[in-house]
Parts: sequence; structure tokens; C-alpha cells
Amino acid sequence: MKKSLVIYVFFALQFFVAKATENDDIYTKKYTYQTLSTYQKRLFEEVLADEIPAGTSIEDVLTDNTSLRSKTRLAEALLFRNATGDKEKAVVILRWILKNQYQDENTKIYGIWKTSIKNDKFDQNWREFIGCDLIIIRNKFRNLLPENIIKDIETGIIHAARGAFKRNVAPDYTNISIMSAFLMEYVGTEFGLDEIKNAGLKKARDIFKLYQTNKTFSEFNSPTYYGVTLIGLGLWREFAFSKEIQEMGKALEKDFWHEITIFYNPILKNMPGPYFRAYGMDMTKYFAITGTWIALAVDDEKLAPMPLKKGPKYGEMSNLAPIFNLGLSIPKNDLMKLKAFSKPQFITRNIPNNYKGDSIKKVTAMMNKDWMMGGLWGNKRVWEQIKTGTIHWKTTDGDIFWLMTLGDGKTNVKVSETQMSIFANETQPSSFEVFVYAKNLTKEAFTPTKWNFSGMTLGINTTLKITQIDSIEDKKLHEGYAVSDEITGIFKIVFEIPANWDIKKPLVEITPKK
Repeated sequence: MKKSLVIYVFFALQFFVAKATENDDIYTKKYTYQTLSTYQKRLFEEVLADEIPAGTSIEDVLTDNTSLRSKTRLAEALLFRNATGDKEKAVVILRWILKNQYQDENTKIYGIWKTSIKNDKFDQNWREFIGCDLIIIRNKFRNLLPENIIKDIETGIIHAARGAFKRNVAPDYTNISIMSAFLMEYVGTEFGLDEIKNAGLKKARDIFKLYQTNKTFSEFNSPTYYGVTLIGLGLWREFAFSKEIQEMGKALEKDFWHEITIFYNPILKNMPGPYFRAYGMDMTKYFAITGTWIALAVDDEKLAPMPLKKGPKYGEMSNLAPIFNLGLSIPKNDLMKLKAFSKPQFITRNIPNNYKGDSIKKVTAMMNKDWMMGGLWGNKRVWEQIKTGTIHWKTTDGDIFWLMTLGDGKTNVKVSETQMSIFANETQPSSFEVFVYAKNLTKEAFTPTKWNFSGMTLGINTTLKITQIDSIEDKKLHEGYAVSDEITGIFKIVFEIPANWDIKKPLVEITPKK
């Protein structure tokens, strides 16, 4: 590392840690199974019951099609509970997991575990996901496990760290890079692999430095991956050997919770868009890992941004195991913001992001008590997980309806305090789409100047012709648009863009009116 960068990181860290503790009272919670609240314990037990149905042996659930990641967390959860027979079941699971790692150093997939025995996706991120969970198990539960299992865990995480070193994921791949830095620093330090340890330290510093550029992570505003980022920072806080990484982790975690609470609306139980990576539009209708963290923090089912019953993406609840084992660390002021709406605010962010398009992407968002909206400018990456424009509102019966534009590379979106404006980018698309969810929706709701829904009227200002108004099948919604919400009543509205459209002019201006 260059001397100037070392000096920068040192002083930035001193300043940032000082700010992290300045006038900030941190609420911390170290969980044990015995200290879980009634609500937390119910969530935990429901996950275990889903993973091991009554009357089913542990061997029966280790099928060729099951996820090795979720089963690693199942072992972690069983050891956390440690009821009669739990550690024996965990041993069976761990023996099965540990024999399903690719350990040939000469392959690209070196150090990963299978995603499943059949239909393996060869996902390189499984080094970090499973490797980090195994590190938690090694640290917290080694006294419950046979020595040969511990030795196999150590062999597995060494292979994973060596593979992560070869891959060298970039710091802007936020959730994976944070876990990768930890994996390499931990393994390198514990087992005397200095090159790997130093690579982990460097990556952690690079992540920290990148965050400082705009006080945001590159994987911005993801209801799912923000939750993984919190797990990664918790690993830095709890298990990193380096004091420097521990302090960077605490400082980033504190600042990150502050960012989450700025973008979280406890009345709507959602974050506004735009979403850089999202599997849904409403956290009360699909399971998002950030929603799980918030649910545990507020410790109240009525305030929790989660579905009330099992539904889409329920498998993400396996993250309860690492979350409980890492514990909660959140500023008390931010914890209060998760429980009650404070005040309307207009938010802007510059995001250092390398998706196709601008290297700095512009985010604008408006937060109101019962409606909110957000827009993304500068993205050209075509990816259904990206939602470039969103509006959420509360209906008269308390439901959440929404509007979105997808990350299809066609448009730029910005919002003001009162209006969303959608622009064509320089690719000169011939059309673009807007998607709307509202129960009991019909085509008649979409007039040329006004769209009427329960709890919201959207004023429409455009000279464009609407060429299609189609309902979307549920299966297509989930698979084609990365909207996992358990809902019906989606319409796609297609606007035709004339040739040689002036990209400085908005295609459509949408004005929400409650």
C-alpha cells in the first residue's frame, strides 16, 4: 500500500470512529437462545420447523436439491439453540456440507461449495457465504463439536480463503467484498498465511476508502443485500483479528444504520427506491434480509417490515442464524427512527457504482409519511433487479400500492419534492414501460391525464401515446421482473417514443396527489 494511502486511511479512520461515538449512544444486544423475546423465538422456531418438519430425520432433509448455504445456517441455528439432539443433528449436517467443497486449486471454482448436489450453479460467492458461517460455528461452538469436524471446518475455510484471494472481488461488489475481506483476514491471521491476511486487510481498507468518497456503498439501497452487508460488518466487529478492521467495521456499521433509517419509512414499512438490487417492491409481501434485521431490532410484529406468514423468499430467514450469533449494534436514535416516522424529507445521493452507465449515479428521493418516491439517473445496465423509478403509497385500507420503472437501460428518472420525471437516455428507445400494482385494478384507471387508485391519484403529463395496457401474469412478474411479492393486480403500461425525441425533455411527468 502506498504511504499516502496509509496516511489517508489512518486519519480518515480516526475521524470516522470519533464521529461514530460523538453524541451517539449505541444500543447493543448479544443474543442467546434463552434471551430471545417471545417474538424473536417464534420466528427462529418457525425457521427450524420449516427446515426440519415434524417426524422428519435430519438425513431426510439433506437432499440432492436442497441449498447447502441454508443447511449450513441450519447447523448454526441448531448449535445456537443447543436443545436435546441439536448438536448431533448439526454434526450430521456439517459432515455433509464439508465433503461438498471444490478443493482443486487449478480450477476457477476452487474453494466454493456446491449450491446444491444436483443443478449446482457453481456460485463463487458460496466461498464467502458458507465460509463465513463456518467461521461463526468454529468460534462460538467448537466446544460442542468433535475435533475432526473442527479440523475439516478449518481445512474448508482455508480453501475458501485461498480461492477468494485468487478471485479478488472488487470493493464495489459490496456485500461479497465485505465478507471476502473478513474471510481472508481471519483465515490468513489464524493460520499464518500472511499474503492472504494482507489481502484481506487491503480489501477492508479499500472498502472503507470507497465508502468515504460519497458516504454510500456501491450496492445502494437493496432491501436484500443491505441485510447481507450488515452481516458482513458484524463479522468485522465480532471476529476480525485486526483491531483496525474491528474499528472500521464498527464505524461503518454505525453510519450504515444511519443511512438505512434515513431511507426507511416505518409507516409504509419499506425503503423508497430507486433499488440497485431488489427482489421485490414491498417488504411486507416478500422476505428481505434488511426487513429481518429491522424486525429483530424493533422486536414488535406490528412494526416489523415482514410478511405475516410464510411466502416468497422465505428461505432468506435462514439469515436469523448469523444475525443472532453476531448480535445487534445500532445507535439508539436510529433505533427510534425504525419505530416512528419523523418528518418529510427530500434526499439526494451520489453513488460510486460501476454498473454500465455513469460512474457516479444520481439518486433523488422524497419521503412523506404515507407516500414516497425515488429515481435513478445514469444507469444503462439492463437488469431486472434494478428499479430506476418507484412510487409507494398507503391505501385507504392500509395496503401498500406502487409504481415502478425497471432497469432496462432505456430511461433516466429523477424526482422533486412533488413530481417524478422520466427521461429517455441517449440510446433513443422506441418505447418504455411503467408497471403499477393496485388490487382490483382495471384498464379504465389509466386515463390520458390521471390515474386513479385507492389512496392516491397520479397526475400524468405527457404527449406520448400509450400503445399497450396489459395485465401481467404472476409467474412472469416473479421471473421476468424480479418482483417476488405475493400479489395479483399488476399492469404494464407501454408508452411509444417518437423518433428523434429530444432527450432533454421529460417523456412523462407523474405528480402524486393524496
